Parts: sequence; C-alpha cells; structure tokens
Amino acid sequence: MLYISDGEHQSSAIPFYIIIKPTNDESPDFLARNITVREGDMKELDASIINAVDLDVPRDRLTFRLIQQPQHGAIIGGHHGKDVAHYRRSIKTQKTEFQVQVFTMEDLRNGMTLMYLHDDSESKQDSFIIQLSDGKHQLQRQILVNVMPVNDEKPCIIRNTGIEVEPGEARLISSAVLSAQDIDTPSTNIIYMFESVPIHGLLQIKAGQDWRTMSPGMNCSQEAVEMNLLRYVHTTEPGAPTQDSFVFHLQDGRNRSPAQHFYISLKELDKGDIALFVKPVKASRGEHVIITTDVLLAVDGTEKPEELLYMITVPPAHGHLEYIKHTGIPIHSFSQLDVVGNLVCYVHDNRATSPRERVQFVISNGKSTRNGTLEILVEMTDRVFPTLELKAGLQVPQGSTITITTDNLHLSDPDTPPHSLIFMLVQPPQYGQLIVRGFPLAPGSNFTQQNLQDLDVAYRHAGGASQIDHFTFTAADSTARGFLVGGKVQTEPVFFSIQIETLDRSAPSVTVLETLWKVELLKGGRFGIFISSRELRAQDSNVADEDLIFHILRAPYFGYLENATNGAFVRQRFTQRDLNKRNILYIINLSLEALSDSLEFAVSDTLGNTGPSHKLEFSWASVELTKTEYHVCEGKAPLSLTVQRKGNMQDSSYVTLKVKEQTAVIGKDFISSPSTLIQFDPGVASRQWKVELVEDFLEEAEEMFEVTLDSPVGAIQRGNDKAVIIIMDNKNGQCAENPSPRETGPYPKHGIIQVETLPIISRDGSEIARGDNLPQVITPASKKRLRTNGNGKIIRPSSVIRSGTDVLYTYHGIMSLTVEDETSAFNSGKKAQVQVTSRGQQRPLPAKSTSYLRTIPTNSQRGSPAPQSGFSRPESKACTPELAGFLHFNASLGQLVQCNGISWKPWTATDKVVNSQKCPQGWTYHSHHCYLLSTGRKATWNDAARACRERFQSNLVSVLSKADMDWLWDFSDRKPFWIGLNARASKGQWEWVDGEPVSYTNWRRGPPRTRIKGNKKCVLVWRGTNWQIRDCKKGKGHSYVCYVKT
Repeated sequence: MLYISDGEHQSSAIPFYIIIKPTNDESPDFLARNITVREGDMKELDASIINAVDLDVPRDRLTFRLIQQPQHGAIIGGHHGKDVAHYRRSIKTQKTEFQVQVFTMEDLRNGMTLMYLHDDSESKQDSFIIQLSDGKHQLQRQILVNVMPVNDEKPCIIRNTGIEVEPGEARLISSAVLSAQDIDTPSTNIIYMFESVPIHGLLQIKAGQDWRTMSPGMNCSQEAVEMNLLRYVHTTEPGAPTQDSFVFHLQDGRNRSPAQHFYISLKELDKGDIALFVKPVKASRGEHVIITTDVLLAVDGTEKPEELLYMITVPPAHGHLEYIKHTGIPIHSFSQLDVVGNLVCYVHDNRATSPRERVQFVISNGKSTRNGTLEILVEMTDRVFPTLELKAGLQVPQGSTITITTDNLHLSDPDTPPHSLIFMLVQPPQYGQLIVRGFPLAPGSNFTQQNLQDLDVAYRHAGGASQIDHFTFTAADSTARGFLVGGKVQTEPVFFSIQIETLDRSAPSVTVLETLWKVELLKGGRFGIFISSRELRAQDSNVADEDLIFHILRAPYFGYLENATNGAFVRQRFTQRDLNKRNILYIINLSLEALSDSLEFAVSDTLGNTGPSHKLEFSWASVELTKTEYHVCEGKAPLSLTVQRKGNMQDSSYVTLKVKEQTAVIGKDFISSPSTLIQFDPGVASRQWKVELVEDFLEEAEEMFEVTLDSPVGAIQRGNDKAVIIIMDNKNGQCAENPSPRETGPYPKHGIIQVETLPIISRDGSEIARGDNLPQVITPASKKRLRTNGNGKIIRPSSVIRSGTDVLYTYHGIMSLTVEDETSAFNSGKKAQVQVTSRGQQRPLPAKSTSYLRTIPTNSQRGSPAPQSGFSRPESKACTPELAGFLHFNASLGQLVQCNGISWKPWTATDKVVNSQKCPQGWTYHSHHCYLLSTGRKATWNDAARACRERFQSNLVSVLSKADMDWLWDFSDRKPFWIGLNARASKGQWEWVDGEPVSYTNWRRGPPRTRIKGNKKCVLVWRGTNWQIRDCKKGKGHSYVCYVKT
C-alpha cells in the first residue's frame, strides 16, 4: 500500500501490485525403491515405490521415461487387473499395447496402474532404469528387482545307461551312468526314492567307513551319486539270470517324476576268469573263526578249487590266519580247496581297539589274477579282567610334589585300551592331595591308565611333619566286574602307600676356605687366580655339587670373577661343580697397585637353606727390579741386580731373567749367572742376581745390555721389569776412585712436578706484562730461597711480589707446595703467598681466589733436621677398600689426599680428571677420546654408522692398538659390537670410517680374502676380541661404540 504526503496532508492509500514471472529453477525430488517379486508373478509400482515432487510454482509437468528395460520381465500398464496369464500371453504374441515406455505423474494420479511382470525364468535378480524430467532437469534412478524362486520345475533324468558287472564284482553307480537334473533345485535336494532293489545283488550306500545295504523305501540324493557313495554288489553264483535291475522315482520336495528303471547286466564268465564272492566275517575278541565258502568263494568255471590260490598281501593288524591243525603258526597263502574243507581260520589277538580288521589278498589260478579284501567285524566285548600291579612305593620329600608314574602304579588289560582303564579314588590322602592335570581329586573321582602314562597324576604333600601317607582306590575296565591282584579277582579298595622324607633344614657348610695366592699368566698378558675346590669347598648332606650355589654378596674391590670356559663375567653366583672343574677365575687389575682383595659370599642349596656369609681372601705377590739403570766399570766386583718381591710372601714365587745384548756381548764383556730362574722362598723379600764384568784392557766406548723379568710364577710382574747396565771403560777417566754420584733410577714418573725458575726481567728493571696477564716483577732484589718442607734442595721462585708485610712467591707447576724460608729461624710463623701455575695453563687469577699457604712453624736452627719428606697418615680412619676414591684434607701436610683402597695418596688435578670433564654426559673418557656404548635396540652396521654420525656427531670407533682393543672389550661388557672398519669403498681395501690408518687388526682366522662377495664388508668384534666380517645391511643386530676425539 502506498500514499503521498506533503508534510501536512496525505492522500489515501492505494495498492501497488508486483507481478512475478515463474521460472523453472527447482529440481524435482525423485523417489524410487527396490522391489521384491515371486518368480513368474507381478508387482504393482505404486506411489510407495515410484513418486516425484516438484517445488516450482506453478508445478511443472513431470515425465517418466523407461531408458533401460528389465532383462527378465516387462513394465506394463494394467487395464486387466492382476491377470498374469493374460499379460503373459499378450507379451508372447508381441502385442505391445500393455507395455509402457513413457508416462507422467498425472497418469499415475489419474488411476494408471504401473506394474512389473516377471517372465517366470529361473533368474534371481533383475533391474531397470527410469528417467524423470520437468522440462529442464533430468534425474535417473535404478530400481533393483529381487526375484523369489519358486519350485515349479519337475526333476528329470538326463543320464541312465545302466552298468555291466562281472560275477561277484562290486561296481560303483556314479553320475557317469545315472544322473538327474532340476533347474530350480540343487543336487542335494534331488532325491532317488527306491521302489524296488536288485534281486541278484545288493544295492549299497556308503555311510562313514561302512557300506549299508538299501531296501525298498530308502533313498539317496543326486549328490551321493556324484560323490561315488552308491554301488551294486553281485552276490549270485554264475549260471543265474544275467540281468538285474531296480526301480526308482525322483522327488525335489514338491514335484515327482515318473518311475524309472536302472538295469544291471551280468557278464558271462569266460574260461579262466575268476569270480570272487566276499562277505564280512564276524568275530569277537580273542575268538577263532573258521573261514567258510559263505564268506569267501572264488570260481573260475574249471571245477578245480585246489588251483585257486590266495596270497595274503596285507595281513590283519590284530590277528592272523592259520590252519586249524597248526595252531599259532600264521599262514600267508592257502587255496580255495582249504576254504571248502574248513581248514582255514582267523584268530583275533585280543588287543584290538578297532572294531574292524581287513585282510588284503591276491587270488590266482595260473591264468588270471584278482585282488580282494576280506573284512572282519570285531565285536568289542570285554572278557578279560584288568591286572593291577603295585610296584615301587612313592617317596616324596617333605612339602614337595612328585609325579606318580607307571613305575609306581600300573593297570593292564589285553582287551581294553589305557584310556578305558579307570582308577576310582575311594579315600584321598590324609596329609596331601592327588593332582590330575593341576586339579585336586575328590573322593569318587577317577583317573585313567592313560593319565599315568602321560604323567598327569601327581601327589602334593601339604608340608606337615608326617612320615607316611596313603590313599585307597579300586580299578576297573569297561565292564566294572573287578580286577586281578596277584592272580585273584578283587573288588575291595587297595592301599597305595606314600613315604614322606623329612627335609634337612640345615644350611650347607663351608669346609675348606683358604687364601688364594697362586697367580697364573693368562692369554693376552693378563694375570689371574683360579678358584678350585682345594681352596674353597662347601658340603651338604644329600646335595649334589651342582646344587650347591655360592651367592656373591659383595664383589671383589679391585678385580672381578670370570668364567674360564666362556669368558663371561661372574656377577651373582657359581656352583661347587664350577669349582671342581676350575671354571671360576679371579682376574687381577694390573692398573691398580693392590696386592690383595676379597669377596663375600654365602652358600645355599636347592631347598633355599642358606649359610652365613664368608669372606674369600686373595693375596698375591709382585716382583720388580729395584733399579732401572746401573753404571759399572770393567773388572770391578760382580754386579748384583736386586729383584724385590712385595705382597704375599708366605708362599714361593718364581721369575725368569732374560739377558738381551745390545753393544755389550755376553762372554766377551760380561758373564751372566748360569741360572736365570729366581726363586723366592716363603718369607724372602728380595734376591740377588749377579753378573761378572770382564776387563778386556781395551779402550772403548760405553757398552750396555738389558736384563728383563719374564714369566713370573706365583706372582705378577709390576713396576720396573727392565734394567739397563752400562759398562764404562777404565781408561777414559770415568772410573775414578770417587766418581760423582749419578742417578740410577727410577726415572720420574709422569705427573711429578718439575719446579723451574722462569725470571722475566725488563731492561730497566720494571714489571713486564705477560700474555697471560699475570703480574711479573723484578726478582734479583730477593735473596731468599725457598725449599720444600723436609727437602734439602733449593727451589727458586719465578717471581716475588711484596705487599706490605706479605710476600707472594710464584712457582710454575700444577700443585701447591708447602715451603719454608731458609734465611733464619725468627721468620717462623710469617705468612707467604705462594702462587703455583702450570706453564701450559697460565690464566689470570682473581685476587680473592689466590691461595695462601702458611709456612710450617719451626723453632729449629738451619742445621737442625727438617721434617721427613712424604705424606704422613691423615688424621681420619685408615684407608680401606670401602673408602676408595674419598678425598681428605691433611692438616699437617696442608694438602688434599685421596684413598686408593690401600693407602692415602696425594691428590692432584690430573689430566684424567680434567679430560673426563670434556666428555658429554653419558660418555666415557679414555686416552684422549670420549666413548659411548649403544643401549636398547640392536642395529646393523649401516644403522650403527648412521646413528653415530647423525645422532651423536661422532664416528664408529677405530681400534688402533691391542691396548685399545682390550679396553673396548671390557667397556662393551664383553659382548659383540660393531667397529668402524669396512671395505665398502673398494674391493679388498679395509679402512676406518674416520680415516685413521689401519695399523692394527685382530682377525679370527687371518685376513679375509681380497675379493669379498655380497655385502659382507663390515667388521664385528666377536667373542675373545676376535674380528669377523658380517653383512653391512642385513642380519642380526648388535651393539656399537661411537667415539670422538677430545
């Protein structure tokens, strides 16, 4: 509605019309459902099946078009109701007046009946496609038709040719001679109903393993004929009628065929042909049955039965054929005349468990042969009583479970299988339980002889203090008539006694426990002590040596135990049997100075009885030369080399000395002792070995030779194992009456600080700034000398700084020294600042961190004896293996000391401590490298190399010496691992991943072949540190070691 206004007046409202022009823009909705129809019937396609809706206004014309016809039916427009026959006749006469191709929604609304008509074929499915159009949009729907089958077809015979048989022959009636068909019925439902059966033979069907004879009114299916389960057996002697037959009709459950005849023709027997007639023989267990012509007959038309011979090819499994006049002697052949004379019988052996026996044979008359089988049906009648044997009684350890076997209890019966021989429990055990397959037996329960044979029956003792137990039972077979005991029939319960053995609760005792000392040299230069039953032995009554277990409560402090047979670590336990075989070995750690060790153990048996803890002591000796260098003159008194023994001196030790010529020649320049074996008797700490020096009166240069220690027995070789003897000439002035003293060793070991004077002075005497920013001053002004406490040697400072009354002395080194002023005694108590720096690590020190060392107070004069050098025992408890690694500040020395498990030693910031801090967390430092052992999942060589390179920024380890190999083998816990050696780049050329030169190898059987086939080009460290080549990409995974240089 519209109106006009000028602000004060307005017009009346009038309507404003809008005309909308319709447009076909909506797609129609198309409903199409699948249908189900009976075979040959029709289905109306009403609005619940086909329907359409158009949302356009006004509505468009909706047209349906059948674009795909059904294959097994037709779409028709019904004008005759549901008269299926009328519509089918019209379609057969090709009248298309009822068939629909195009229709509209209006037609359906105005009463048009649309129907699907099935063509009565045996199809099970059909379909058609309808297209819907509103003039612009087109939609297609496929409607599926499910056809319900109808049994409207009659079964019919498609093959009935009959068969021809020989006299006495059994012939199969298969689908090749008899077959029926029904289009709408499977073969299992096509049934042969027999109205009559053959007169001169038997019609049989197979049920399981038996052939069952058919009688009138019985039936079989077409499927049975196809599976060869139907046969005809001729049973009439020759001369009878030559034709036989049976009558049947077919059924499919609804329809029936007319009667049909199946004919069997009998071949005429030619002269020399054999006709065989066989019937089953019925027998009982253990019975003798005579074979007669009623069950076994052969004829050949010659009337000479003596020439028809039976040869047994497969005898019966549980019996035999014999002549009645020769009892117990099996026969393997007989004649038809013997059968006619009733001379052959079958004897059952009474042990059969199967109701059927078979005898296979070949019969011959000299011209022809024929195979046959005689079936024996055994009646499974139990006639013999079972026999009970109570054998050895049962002995059970207290609280344990023991299996009852056939050696304890046995029930036998020749005509009953073991699973049918039953033990019925009357009274159960009083102090335990009978167990069958893990479940206890209650009164009235039973078990079988088969259970005893399968070891399913056991007695479980409750653990009390009883000494004897028993249970009662009866035995029976399938007849339950009783059982035989000692040849007499018994039905009353029988006792089964059980002897309970009281357990020994005493723990094993250690009878031999001695200190082990005998050191032996092992392969690879290692030393070890074998632990045998001579030094350690445990005993327990009625316990075998392999059941006496030594549990390691505390491992050795310094060494470790090893299994000598396989090289594995022994961490938790070993047995007395291992000691008897000398399988346990204590390995001495040569890197430590220990000469004794111990472990704690306890011994237990299989019952869990454990004795107290014991300590096994190891104490051994070491031998070494006291000096490393000797300077002697020609012609002087014999030179004595001292070999010193340390550690255990209660037993004898031996060591061999080897002389190696260098510039001195044996026999010309010196004469060694004829005996090179040094023997240390018990209690002896040192021995002398003499060398005669020959004076040749010739002027010559110094000559030398070496003496080394080798092959120690009962001791290890440690410290100085080599001495160099230098022979000086008398004529060159070196052999004066009082020669200046010379150092004869030992040489300073690695790590000893050599204090040196390093003055740095400028030309004008002022302080000079060094590159390390440490203050340096002029040193000539100081006249004082410092020396280490208790040492007479003078040590000059590198620089001196004075600050008021304090004096700062700087020494170059890596450790602090306790020093004293040498000038006068009145300076005692005066403080001096001593700064010690390492030449390789000179860094500026903050003023607050400068270490102050107090000079040792003394009231003595310069000439008085100074305190003795060395480190005294700290004021804490003694150094024991339990305190190994602990640090302690010794106030008297003013220095940190560390316990090494044996004694307190001065602690210094060694390179090992410093370098170990250079490795990432979880890595292990060794010899300027950081090592990482893989954990978790194993890997191939390729995966291991990739993991080291990508995950850890390192390489697979390179092994450059035997020492590295031994350390890596211990580092890997003595288990196989990959190393970086490979020959992938070039044939036969081995190289390390990180490019190190190949200077050391340890192949298992020598170097591998030059040409290697396949991918076996990578190296695995195997048992005993031996190297083996393996596949780089495939195969079993192993651990690996990554390493990187520090």
